[in-house]
Amino acid sequence: MPGRLAVYDDKTFKIDVKDLIKNDMIGELNPRYNIAPTIPIPALLNNGNYLYAHFGYLPSWAKNKKSMNINARSESIFEKMTFRDSFKSRRCIIPINGFYEWEVEDKEKTPFFVRDMKNDYMALAGIWDEWFDIELNMKIVTVALITCDANEKLGKIHHRMPIVLDKKDFSTWLYSQKIKEVNELFKIYPSEKLDLYEVTNEVNKVLFDEASCIEKIKKEPVGQLALF
Repeated sequence: MPGRLAVYDDKTFKIDVKDLIKNDMIGELNPRYNIAPTIPIPALLNNGNYLYAHFGYLPSWAKNKKSMNINARSESIFEKMTFRDSFKSRRCIIPINGFYEWEVEDKEKTPFFVRDMKNDYMALAGIWDEWFDIELNMKIVTVALITCDANEKLGKIHHRMPIVLDKKDFSTWLYSQKIKEVNELFKIYPSEKLDLYEVTNEVNKVLFDEASCIEKIKKEPVGQLALF
């Protein structure tokens, strides 16, 4: 369940969805390397708007932010009242350059960055809704990522991962009214397509947002100790 994201380059994504974007409300992307829930993330809605949305889904009827969900399980999304209507008619694509997961061992948490092995972005399946924010005195778009079981590579450190869409399936995900057809897109992304490596512990700090977040940790090889 990715709770931290990196979104710093959407150029290729915009090229791939140029026929699906009707209204680009983002323009030039603001690079972010350590995005936590409640921070805006880019999303292409199925109404053609490409905009910043609140990372954390709130159904329109939610009374407050205590009802927020950052993830929705693919296995039960159609059964949950919270997500059902959005799954039917308010789906979106969330382009990210990667996400973080933590390996927990002896109460010590080690961050890893997960990205596509070949492509410079991953298109995540998401749902959206509009929620009235009393503090802002306006409606905001809120989104959640849809998750499934992790593949073998990622499963070594976490049991869940986001649904990653293939480019050929973008239109189906956004516009299909056939629930069975949409459900068929809920596939586990293959291990061989993911790159996974350890990164700096600075990622643990929510306010740390530097390009160094996604740099691979270079560990010095352990050599033999000299006798003299």
